[in-house]
Amino acid sequence: MKTKSWEEMTNDEKLDRLTSVLTRAGSDMKFRDRCLHSPESAKRAVSEAGEIEFTPDFEIQFLTPEQRLKKLVLAVPDFIPAENGMAEVRNAEDYQTCTYIVWRS
Repeated sequence: MKTKSWEEMTNDEKLDRLTSVLTRAGSDMKFRDRCLHSPESAKRAVSEAGEIEFTPDFEIQFLTPEQRLKKLVLAVPDFIPAENGMAEVRNAEDYQTCTYIVWRS
């Protein structure tokens, strides 16, 4: 693999590279510790293992299974003003963060 910018990758390339990162995080304790140490350490680890170049403002965070039960991260929906007093229904499953679903082709 050749190092590539996150923004230049196709969705399939992102999934392939993240699959290799997660496979390593599930089998290499030193790498796993780097992923969990801090967002900065996680970003460096993912960048190196996945051969991915991220912009300086890009953030990465790994959560343990226990942390996942105690943290809820939601994406803010686009603002659409209510029409005739009725707001457009936003389904929770569309706004829970895990964006890989939209990358699949």
